[in-house]
Amino acid sequence: MKKRYILNYDGNQYGAVVAREGDETMVQVNDGDLTPVNFNSVLNGKAISIRFGGRMHLIHLSGGGHDSAVQATINGRPVRLSVMDELRAQALESLGDAAGSGTIAADIPGLVVDIKVAVGQLVHKGEPVVVVEAMKMQNELAAAISGTVSAIPVAVGDSVNPGDPLVIIEPEPGV
Repeated sequence: MKKRYILNYDGNQYGAVVAREGDETMVQVNDGDLTPVNFNSVLNGKAISIRFGGRMHLIHLSGGGHDSAVQATINGRPVRLSVMDELRAQALESLGDAAGSGTIAADIPGLVVDIKVAVGQLVHKGEPVVVVEAMKMQNELAAAISGTVSAIPVAVGDSVNPGDPLVIIEPEPGV
């Protein structure tokens, strides 16, 4: 089984393919060779030890947001890391500039179960704005920026697909 991902690592974008056959995992980054990868959970599950390309790496992960970004420490160096499957990355790319703005978009197919804001409301970065249910789990999505809600193109009960805009926030002046 092969799965394609898009990785953003400290501002650089990489394509990756993860292939699994039985107990073996192989990874291909960009146009490189398919390379065997060995990994183990260490430090009571708080980190991953991974051997890739003949080198060992120790990875600590902490926290994440609706944008799939996590703070990570790789070999003791802090980095910003996001990993998306190829479909989600394409959906976000189709939003163009909106993806980096205040547009909160659906991550996966789901059902809007709660809208926590109203048009004209001032919201702060990190504040919950909408709840989408997917695979029997409720996902609370937060504002990526501080600003004023300018549009809510969905309603409670609407079905949404990856990349569908849910809440649009205009940034605070001067931000």
